Amino acid sequence: MYSDPDKFKNRSVDFYAKIFIVPEKDDKGTYIQAYANNDDSKNTLITIVDPKLDVKQDDVIHVVGTVNKEFEGENALGGTVNAPIILASKVEKTDYATAFAPAIKTIEVNKEINQHGYIIKLNKVELAEKETRLYIKINNTSKEKVSFYSFNANVVQGSKQFKESDNYDEVVPELDSEILPGVDQEGVLIFEPVRVDGENLKIILDGTSDNYELNFDPFTFEAILK
Repeated sequence: MYSDPDKFKNRSVDFYAKIFIVPEKDDKGTYIQAYANNDDSKNTLITIVDPKLDVKQDDVIHVVGTVNKEFEGENALGGTVNAPIILASKVEKTDYATAFAPAIKTIEVNKEINQHGYIIKLNKVELAEKETRLYIKINNTSKEKVSFYSFNANVVQGSKQFKESDNYDEVVPELDSEILPGVDQEGVLIFEPVRVDGENLKIILDGTSDNYELNFDPFTFEAILK
């Protein structure tokens, strides 16, 4: 379709995309430029008859509609831009994981470890083709501030060790490095992908307290894959 949009005119489309320019609006509708499948080679123009559509730059969206025609114009640098125009019947916001890194397998762990009132719970682990996601809850029921070191977190599968990875396209709830007494938080840690058909996972999380007289073992969990 991207090589010859006119050939696919009136064909139905259903895809995910990331908006890369502030959408334009008038009294007839909303006009979006986005990268389909988060691929910058798939510049796509999307128009929908909804001037109040609540979307913005960097949003991830789910689009359903039909191919209209090919657009040809210039970008800000004077280069030629060719892109299909999609007449959308539905545009809705979604998240990066749903759109571009869907879970192949989900392991419900639901285990918590309490050390001196510092409680870490691993709710679940999601395995995707491109990444591994840990869903974590921390509850500080102690009288001291506690620290959580995500950069020291490890996922181990067999003889291979995985560290936390950076994906600046993906916005997830983050855990603070310092957590005050009485505070609880939930967040997501993102790691490199593991083998879905591989060995069980050992998840090792690191934390300490401002009370230096207390000793903490690594918070160690297991996610059963088989």
